[in-house]
Amino acid sequence: MAEVIAFPQRAETKTLHFDEKHAFGEIGGLMLSLVQEQDHPDGPITLVLLGGVDGFLPLESFEPTPEGFEAARTAGEMALRVLAAGHTNWAE
Repeated sequence: MAEVIAFPQRAETKTLHFDEKHAFGEIGGLMLSLVQEQDHPDGPITLVLLGGVDGFLPLESFEPTPEGFEAARTAGEMALRVLAAGHTNWAE
């Protein structure tokens, strides 16, 4: 008897639009950026990785306050350093 493998179905697809708040740069085809959903100034500031297999990978969200933005920038700067170190090691 054959087995039936059922894959989960997505209920709906929703398109979100983001404003880029800060671009950290690009390393090896991957771009690191801080974004916030368009027209939602009270929404979280999100550190995202763009490119690669998934295309859009949210890494961490921060409060939409000056302190949250500074924490997001610090996290992004550290993540960029990690990407740079990893890329240098993978490229060798």
